[in-house]
Amino acid sequence: MARPLSRPYPCVFGAPVLSAVDPRLFQFTYFAACMDCTFCKDACCQYGADTETPRVAALEGIAPELEAYLGVPRAEWFREDPEDFGTLDEPEYPGGQYTRTQVVELPAGRSEHNEWACVFLDPAGRGCRIHRFALERNIDVHTIKPMVCLLFPSSFDKGVLCPAYEFDLEDELVCQGPGPTIYRASRDDIRWYFGDELVAELDAMEPEYAGLPVLPGGRAIPLPTVA
Repeated sequence: MARPLSRPYPCVFGAPVLSAVDPRLFQFTYFAACMDCTFCKDACCQYGADTETPRVAALEGIAPELEAYLGVPRAEWFREDPEDFGTLDEPEYPGGQYTRTQVVELPAGRSEHNEWACVFLDPAGRGCRIHRFALERNIDVHTIKPMVCLLFPSSFDKGVLCPAYEFDLEDELVCQGPGPTIYRASRDDIRWYFGDELVAELDAMEPEYAGLPVLPGGRAIPLPTVA
């Protein structure tokens, strides 16, 4: 059951607006040190990512430099063709619309988990090349990278801040297991998007749910915590 918040919290971009939180955010744990991970091989990037239209526009604003950085032309970044995925209306996304990033075939041996992944994933090394591009140029990554990527594995649905749906699918999330809670790992990005007051309210709730992570079927298992 989602727990209502004391007031609505709009995203800095206007949408989404959060009105409740799923307590499992304080209970589910995962290996959150993504770039230190030696086993996931960026499996969370295998399907591409929903990208809100303001972030598409932001990437278009730096397209010449980013094209040179990626070695991939702008026309191959997104699935905007209506015959493919297109651009869809979604009021919960900033700008009210979104598309998806293209997926491309990975080099042989890049990952034992998947053969295809997001066009922005480093095909030879690790991690998101949008993220690295931003860090190398002192750009706030929140202004150019899809919101769902930065919040993951936190997510939002119908005004509820919640775990990403992968937590409800067996063996879908390679990194699920020992580590900090979703909330602890996502806290700084939640603060960036929704502000200090929401984080203060969530911080006050957090101790009530500390302890055994409750799995979707109601079964609780003890998991060690990684500091």
